[in-house]
Amino acid sequence: MYQQQIKSPSESTHFKVEAESSKATLAFFFLVLYTISVLIRPHEFSVATQKYIFIQIFAILSFMLTLLTLRPIKLQPQHWLLIGLTPLIMLSAFFNGWGTGGIYQSERLFTASIIPFFLFTSLVNTPGRQRLLMWVCLIAAWFMIYNGHIQQAAFDITRGFGIGIGNSFTVGGPEMRITYLGFFSDPNDLGMFIVMCLPFSVFLFYTGNIIAKLVTLMTIAAIIYGVYMTGSRGTLLGAMSVIAAYFFIKRAGAKLILVGALIAPIAATLLAAFGGITSGESSAYGRLDAWYDGTQMLLHNPVFGVGMGNFMDEHGKVAHNSYIHVAAELGVIGYSLWGGALILNMLAGYDLIKKHTDWQAPDDKTQALYDREILVNKALFYAMIGFMVTAFFLSRQFTLTMFIFMGMQTASLVRIIRIRPELAYVFEKRNIFKSIGLAWCIIVAVYLALKVGL
Repeated sequence: MYQQQIKSPSESTHFKVEAESSKATLAFFFLVLYTISVLIRPHEFSVATQKYIFIQIFAILSFMLTLLTLRPIKLQPQHWLLIGLTPLIMLSAFFNGWGTGGIYQSERLFTASIIPFFLFTSLVNTPGRQRLLMWVCLIAAWFMIYNGHIQQAAFDITRGFGIGIGNSFTVGGPEMRITYLGFFSDPNDLGMFIVMCLPFSVFLFYTGNIIAKLVTLMTIAAIIYGVYMTGSRGTLLGAMSVIAAYFFIKRAGAKLILVGALIAPIAATLLAAFGGITSGESSAYGRLDAWYDGTQMLLHNPVFGVGMGNFMDEHGKVAHNSYIHVAAELGVIGYSLWGGALILNMLAGYDLIKKHTDWQAPDDKTQALYDREILVNKALFYAMIGFMVTAFFLSRQFTLTMFIFMGMQTASLVRIIRIRPELAYVFEKRNIFKSIGLAWCIIVAVYLALKVGL
């Protein structure tokens, strides 16, 4: 494996990392409560409490306490890229004749997505905090899968089954694809989340004690069962892609991996063209038509797109592809910001996996910390691969799931850079522009494949 010549960090590096754990502790406590409320959603188990605004309260408390108690507060390039979307959305709406709509859309994105992203990047500043949130995610996955099992075991199309009272969880009639509460009411969203939890299970298995190993083994089996119950071919492909990507990245060289990454969107598009992902031929071509219309919206409105939320007005349905959806609605500038933030994390994570896994620390304590952080970063990297694959067949470009996991991934990268400051090059300008270019390779690949598939 390639070993880069590096400078040794100072002896105080480890103590600097440990000091972070004492900062904004109360803010992190409310972030944990926020995460539980968003993912497990216990307040929605009962009709009496399902309208309570626990999620908003915990988010506000965590945000205010972060501003008051966390020092230093430093924004990363990903923050600036995503923050840049807010004025861009307003401009896009203005040029498409819907100025007030742009204000509403940008405000919703900032409060519901960018602020949570900021909180996770800022407050998950120790491996212990990251590990705790991984367990919260796995517990949430267990609730979803158990609830889905109840739905299938007691299926009745006349009423809902599972967690909650007075809500219908059954979808698709006899097909019975499982769902959950809140924005997990779509089986595709549920499937995306549990696929992204799969690398967490593997990480906690390898780093845990005997009890943790038993629990995570059962969790892996439950996730496989949950993927099956969602009835989502995109979810199945996402799970298979996470596993395949692990072995491919581990064994293949950099050039082969780059070629594979460029070919993947083309292969996925052609697979959809032949009905490999969808439930039937008409559904497959309907999806391809939406992708093609999306590329045409981009070509006719290249700078600002057709405006956020206007894809359905132009086509009649969503794009069923997050990348095409963003490019069509927000144009070259908006997609560059969104795609640049997403790919920057993936590019940095890949760089760490391929070039910087082996490193000789100045002391055993720092070595153990660095090795653990690299494993955490690997888990988050493969979790985001799960998102990227499933998002290729869904319009989930601003789903909270993306921002939670991407926030934890950014926090992991920051912690590693704190141990080895010379690795800060992964966030330099040249990598930002490279990430934007790679993001556009996805759109170009889809467009070229559509020429073959349609």
